Amino acid sequence: MENNKVIPQLRFPGFKGDWEKKKFKDITFPAGKKNSQNLPYERYSISNEVGFYPQSDQFEDGGGYLKDIDCRQYIVVPPKSFAYNPARINVGSIGYQDLGKEVIVSSLYEVFRTSDACYDPFLWQWFHTDVFHRMVVNVQEGGVRQYFFYEKLKECSIYLPSISEQKKIADCLAVEDDLISAQKRKVEALRSHKQGLMQLLFPQPGETTPRLRFPGFSGEWKEKKMSEVFSRITRKNAENNLNVLTISAQYGLISQLEFFKKSVAASDVTGYFLLKKGEFAYNKSSSQGRPFGAIKPLRLYDKGVVSTLYICFKCNDSREIDFWDQYFDAGLLDKELMSIAQEGARNHGLLNIPTSGFFNLSVLTPSIDEQQKIAFCLSSLDNTIQAESDKLDALKAHKKGLMQQLFPQPTK
Repeated sequence: MENNKVIPQLRFPGFKGDWEKKKFKDITFPAGKKNSQNLPYERYSISNEVGFYPQSDQFEDGGGYLKDIDCRQYIVVPPKSFAYNPARINVGSIGYQDLGKEVIVSSLYEVFRTSDACYDPFLWQWFHTDVFHRMVVNVQEGGVRQYFFYEKLKECSIYLPSISEQKKIADCLAVEDDLISAQKRKVEALRSHKQGLMQLLFPQPGETTPRLRFPGFSGEWKEKKMSEVFSRITRKNAENNLNVLTISAQYGLISQLEFFKKSVAASDVTGYFLLKKGEFAYNKSSSQGRPFGAIKPLRLYDKGVVSTLYICFKCNDSREIDFWDQYFDAGLLDKELMSIAQEGARNHGLLNIPTSGFFNLSVLTPSIDEQQKIAFCLSSLDNTIQAESDKLDALKAHKKGLMQQLFPQPTK
């Protein structure tokens, strides 16, 4: 915005003048139709991460059990169409269909195409701007679940430059997307490498020795009870420490204020358990990738507090902290936890795991020297993964900043 003109802060050489305000009803038109003949189109869903993806990817059997479903209510999406879930557009659940074939999506989806006044890759990028997000928030309708139907979208406006400038902007941002995708693949490859390495460095179920060992180590790992390796912590928060922690798969034990941007704890936390750096907490709630809960040591702060629903403990030998952190991260306690989790005893994902049973579980442990070798190897890989993840975050932040400059930021 400059002197009330609708122009971006950053422009490519050769382009000038105001961007033109257009209503979506003037540049888009409905494009979906019901699959009334129940034709065998491939079924797709849309996510905020990848856009269109086959529904078969969601199921272990490749979606085989869906093959006989009546799809006459599904919507046929032709190539070069946009589709979105009106109940999830606020979280970016919109996709562009460039699969080169017709596919079908749920009848809940809205489907539309654009006129010649709009370059699709440009619009695709614009749908990921804060400008669009604010627009959706302002006009969504509904109660607990809010909706943004195509009828509402049609009445909304967008500022458009010439087609040639749209292409320049879209091509520039596509390069950013390629860099982000390449970096994302690198991070995913490193994480997969670590998963494979952990399977080699730790004994697998039914085995007592790992398949890969560092030179100089041999013999079976010893089976011990958790109570032999760890001591339970029931230290109450008498000092009224207000650093309430939650468990994150990426960050471990992290402040609720940092992770959620707010506290979701009780107003009085003096009855919570007080943890010190290096001590562990087990969250018995199942979560994605952690069906039997997560166990993490406190690393980010000197002290913090957790709900008494957590099981807290510390290593009897402080030299073993890094090893057990990796052991638990590898999911090697899951089979043991499954054996004591009471069938059907879940309350909103909370597993009924008795504390006495938890400390009676068995673990396999090598000598302290082998522990430290394994821990150093995997921790070094963790550091590499974190560094590459930071690069990925930096690329995403750079693109976001670039988008704020390449698209006008209208005040109304």
